[in-house]
Amino acid sequence: MKLRRQLLLVSLVALALPWAGCQYLRQVDAALAQGQLQALEATAAAIAARLASAPQLIAPDPLRHARPPGAQLYLNPLSQPPMVDGYGDDWRPLGLKPRELLDEKLNPLAQVTFGQYSEQVFMLLTVSDSTPAYRDPRTGLLAGGDTVELFTGGRHYILPVASRGTTSAMWHNPREGRYERELRLRGRWTSSPDGYQLELTLPYDLTQGGLSIRILDRNRSDGVAPVRSSSTLPSDGQPGRLTAPLPQLQAELDHFARPSLRLAVVDNEGFLLASSGHLQPEPSEKVTTTPWLRSWIYRKLLARETLPPLPVDRLPLSHAPNRDTEEQWFGGPLQSRIGVVSVPVVTRADEVIERPMLGRVLVLQSGEAIQSMTEGAAHRLWLISCAAAATALMFLLGYASWLSWRIRKLNRAARHAVDASGKLRGNFPHSKASDELGALNRAFASLLGELDQYHQYLRTLASKLSHELRTPLAVVRSSLDNLSAGELDSHSRRYAERALDGSERLSSILNSLSAASNLEASIHQAERETFDLADLLEVMVQCYGDAHPKHHFTLDKPPGELHCHGAPELLAQLLDKLVDNACSFAPEGSDIHLSAHTYDDSYLITVSNDGPLLPSGYAHKLFDSLVSVRKDGDNAGHLGLGLHIAKLIADYHCGRLQARNRTDNSGVEFSLKLPNR
Repeated sequence: MKLRRQLLLVSLVALALPWAGCQYLRQVDAALAQGQLQALEATAAAIAARLASAPQLIAPDPLRHARPPGAQLYLNPLSQPPMVDGYGDDWRPLGLKPRELLDEKLNPLAQVTFGQYSEQVFMLLTVSDSTPAYRDPRTGLLAGGDTVELFTGGRHYILPVASRGTTSAMWHNPREGRYERELRLRGRWTSSPDGYQLELTLPYDLTQGGLSIRILDRNRSDGVAPVRSSSTLPSDGQPGRLTAPLPQLQAELDHFARPSLRLAVVDNEGFLLASSGHLQPEPSEKVTTTPWLRSWIYRKLLARETLPPLPVDRLPLSHAPNRDTEEQWFGGPLQSRIGVVSVPVVTRADEVIERPMLGRVLVLQSGEAIQSMTEGAAHRLWLISCAAAATALMFLLGYASWLSWRIRKLNRAARHAVDASGKLRGNFPHSKASDELGALNRAFASLLGELDQYHQYLRTLASKLSHELRTPLAVVRSSLDNLSAGELDSHSRRYAERALDGSERLSSILNSLSAASNLEASIHQAERETFDLADLLEVMVQCYGDAHPKHHFTLDKPPGELHCHGAPELLAQLLDKLVDNACSFAPEGSDIHLSAHTYDDSYLITVSNDGPLLPSGYAHKLFDSLVSVRKDGDNAGHLGLGLHIAKLIADYHCGRLQARNRTDNSGVEFSLKLPNR
């Protein structure tokens, strides 16, 4: 792992600051929420105590609490009377929750919704019946098929189901002893893909405060027994009481109203009796929209999951068992959470006897009431901790980047301190920093400086040895010449000739060392010019054929001129070294192949010959000075300077000289890549 990543991981410790701020924010939020719920509970308890002292406000109908649970029907207040046409189009925009009616097997049979406008009661009934049995007048039966029955405080109405048209509500008149039609009960039938639908209206006085409904489902219209039925009529045959919002209770509840606080009173079955206030701001008030990112951050910091929004037409009516006060949170982020407190309304006959619960008081308030406090204290604390952590993180990251940049700079300088030929460039940077990296940089520079001096000594060693050995070698050779001119026996003359031959070889070696040193110094003084590389290759191949008659030379090149910019005499010398090396290893009578290929920005010249392969690991060492791979016992006096000189000429022309074995392992191939511009 790189140093910058290591420091980045270490800098993650700074994230403990916002984590601590987040934990503190959660504690503050929990404390504020608990305090808010306690205030809501006090408000709900005060309202419940007021209603308990005046039970006629919440229970004006004494018969209401004597009826069994589930028998009562709720009248939703309507802002305008719906059109009684059987289609129910005016009911859908209201969003009223219908009451579901179940059959004997607890399967859904119908849905019914009641509403009240002025002194009229409206009803929308939707029945699911795959085999509706409509009234057949030919049977003479009042209700031989599907039937809807209404039970009011004093009458029992029978409504035979029709496919469409007006409703015929019949009731039995005991005085006349016959069924009569109730004209004050008006309605219309319509059919639907799932069954049929009924929409009707009747005066509230006609119900006498009580109403129940029963649905009979038959398969035929001949008066057979119903296959399914559903009813809200209690077992005693008396209809349940109608429940509706109470104006007097509403007026009393308005005294406790406060901004951003919703108050609601429900009966013991959850029917809304009065409601005051709104959770959302009024349309005339200025609404501040919270950005989605801030809401998401609040939700994550406070560890609150997003819940579905609380509908405005419904209240949280689930009650905690064996508790008088219920506290709940609804919603997600702070500004959309809703706190709910529910307190029962119970009157006491004395200190021991407790009467049945008359209803519950619900107090709801949104989290916007404490939003300013959280922003003013905990939110600022978290932001400051985040800013401090971000600053520390950026500082450590910047320091890691700077430190990594210095190390990479030192690494690049160390890798480029030596060129491809092994020479020291001598431009290693010196750092003035006083830290450990600066000391390491200066240590590298000092080490490379000493190596450069030693390398310069080795480079001039050949010329120094050549100069120092020439005088004693001349003395030896002159002495041997004088000795050979005299009279010597055969045995002594043989030793004198050997010594003279050795001196000639030593002189040849010194001449080669001197030539290599002088050539390396003179290469950079050569003048460049533009010439035809193809013509140079043709001339050189002809010369090689005359100079080396024991080998066959071939040339493969593209037609036309090959323009090259460089020193032609140096390139000719380079080719001489490669061809001389090839002739030294190639068997007599073999082919030495020269080729030239063109590319987009370079020429590739190759010299290939049969013969022994390169030793393993010597492909790059061949071009070093004083390196030779010839067999032991070779008396030609080769010092490995030829390929070294060829490498110097290639470097001068910005080229690249390589050696490798043929792909079929039949010989060796040298390649020279030269730029064509």
